[in-house]
Amino acid sequence: MSTEPSAALHPAAPSAATPSAAAPSASVSSAVAGSDSRPALERRLDPQIRKLAVGVWTAELIGDELANISYGGRPVLRAIKAVVRDHEWRTFAPSVRDIEELKDDDGISLRIHVDYAAPGTAADGTAAPGTAADGTEPPAYEGMLMLRVTPAIVDVSFSGRAKAAFRRNRIGLVVLHPTSEAGRDVSVVSPDGNVTSGAFPTDIRPDLVFTDISSLEWADAGTAFDLGFSGDIFETEDQRNWSDGSFKTYSTPSALPTPVDVAVGDTVKQSVSIEALSIETPDNPARESQEQAAFAVGVPVGTVPALALSVDSVDADSTASAPAGAGSAEGPTLPGLDAVLVELYEPREAWLAKLAAAAREADRHGAALDVRVVSDSADGVAEALSSALGGSLSRVVRLGLFHPETQCTDPAAFDALKASLNDAGFSGQLLAGTRSHFTELNRWIAGSGNVSPVPKDADALTFSLAPQVHSTEIPHIVETVAVQRLAAASAHKLGEGRPVHVGPITLKPRLHAPDQRAEGDELQDHSFTAAWTLASLHALTVDGVASVTYFEAGPPRGVTAADGALNPAGELLQRLAACKGDPVLAADPVQSQRRAGKSPVTVYPVQSDGGLQLFLGNLSPRESTARVTLPQGTGGSAAPGAAEVTVIGAAAGSRAEASRTEASSADDGDGALTVTLGPWATAVVTFRA
Repeated sequence: MSTEPSAALHPAAPSAATPSAAAPSASVSSAVAGSDSRPALERRLDPQIRKLAVGVWTAELIGDELANISYGGRPVLRAIKAVVRDHEWRTFAPSVRDIEELKDDDGISLRIHVDYAAPGTAADGTAAPGTAADGTEPPAYEGMLMLRVTPAIVDVSFSGRAKAAFRRNRIGLVVLHPTSEAGRDVSVVSPDGNVTSGAFPTDIRPDLVFTDISSLEWADAGTAFDLGFSGDIFETEDQRNWSDGSFKTYSTPSALPTPVDVAVGDTVKQSVSIEALSIETPDNPARESQEQAAFAVGVPVGTVPALALSVDSVDADSTASAPAGAGSAEGPTLPGLDAVLVELYEPREAWLAKLAAAAREADRHGAALDVRVVSDSADGVAEALSSALGGSLSRVVRLGLFHPETQCTDPAAFDALKASLNDAGFSGQLLAGTRSHFTELNRWIAGSGNVSPVPKDADALTFSLAPQVHSTEIPHIVETVAVQRLAAASAHKLGEGRPVHVGPITLKPRLHAPDQRAEGDELQDHSFTAAWTLASLHALTVDGVASVTYFEAGPPRGVTAADGALNPAGELLQRLAACKGDPVLAADPVQSQRRAGKSPVTVYPVQSDGGLQLFLGNLSPRESTARVTLPQGTGGSAAPGAAEVTVIGAAAGSRAEASRTEASSADDGDGALTVTLGPWATAVVTFRA
């Protein structure tokens, strides 16, 4: 196996020279990160990738992140990166200023200069309208990453310096371990040399996985790995609690007080190294084939969950200037929408206007209300809600009460609310759980010992989701999809079989600090969000999930754009809301004899009285093709090509096409459908009954 270092860029970026055997023993090259002149959103959706390979180590440099680190073709680490997080757990946005590369006979070294923009600045992309942020603010933090890859070791060091004063919860290197490590036995070495045995958990673990870490040691396929840390004490948590597709090892132990004041000039120095010792020579597995993905549509495996929207509880009492579709009486409707969710905070004087705005939105769609109250007491809640809704709670199908400090149900307050609701004639579901992430639900139940804190009279459980609690990069957002299914199944189990209502689901977190407003995302109106939403709903179509609430009604976090028209995610939800309760058929991947990677295509077949609808989405910046084998009776006597193809987000440039092929055998049912989806495209193929 050659140990010659090599590097290459993703085809979307300018190509980089690959060193040859005749290259000098050492060479230096530098690159300015700003050389990619594509628009910022395009760079985010399809970032440049620098591929690194030394010996049997491979990795990808994506921005400031060393990603997808593999040894002998087998995944070892999901990523190593440096993070800066403020006192509200908001992440400073990194941008690579420049890269300097040193190559020699032993490996590859990269020196990466990174600037970190504080949240809420123009450089971070979240500056509020009307502020003075104009893009000229200097970064609040800067760092230097040194990457070294040799045949034996991958080493990453970080030196950071504050350029502005702020308060932080965490600064330093983090290591992401892939979720495929679940169940892996690990030896944990502490700074004083003590060794304890542990394992990455299979169930989502509410408490820390490993603590007091100087190094982690494990073996896989004849190779021993030693992951060492310096510069601080590290610990590991289960990031699946926040729907991340990883476990995370990080510094600043959680037992230490936070936040901490950071002064201008304060520095941080840390390093991480992963060393491999092979008992036998590792072989690179066969490369993944590029053949099209194939799926076989089968028997029913579930039903389409009830779908809901939320309204912005901060702005819900100020709808005079709201665009159509944001609490107004006009705008597009979503027939079949189950409910409109509204959160109510103290003081209660604002409840009347907020409920009125939510009721107007619900009336437009013919939907009910889902009310989530944030208060430390149940006193007067039922009466206040009934008064605000004209003396009746009949249109409220779900109601939850959550403590403002824990964001979870207070059992005593729940019991008091239950009694008062009985007196008020409430007939909907009374929810328990959390209005925050699955993390809080998991910890709430685990922290109560052997006695569940879920009130015995609770009709259902609830929790919310956001894919960008820790990372805003597109691959990490995509990876949350699979974890959503695990979180929903775990909630169903924690609730002892009670139905689960998931949501609100928002692209960015709704909750950081009590007075912190939720942020919009440039992805909201992009076709990416429709493809991601379809994949998310596919993951959440499991036993126990009764409803899912996606996004808000209006911009900038909703299903309508600034002009009041439905954005791609809104178009998709409009089609899916009408399918409430319809059977969802299996769409099993057909395994090829050749090795193939996981397809970026989601196939979500829905059988309704009107016929079969195939919802398909492409979570890739590249065109993707899928061959779908159809069940008997799908096409009937219809001629090939009779299927109707609707492209979601066509006005925004999305594209898709489909073609039919006749059955070649009895196993092929009514033949197959070949669908080609453009980048991030979503489409619906309908076969009328």
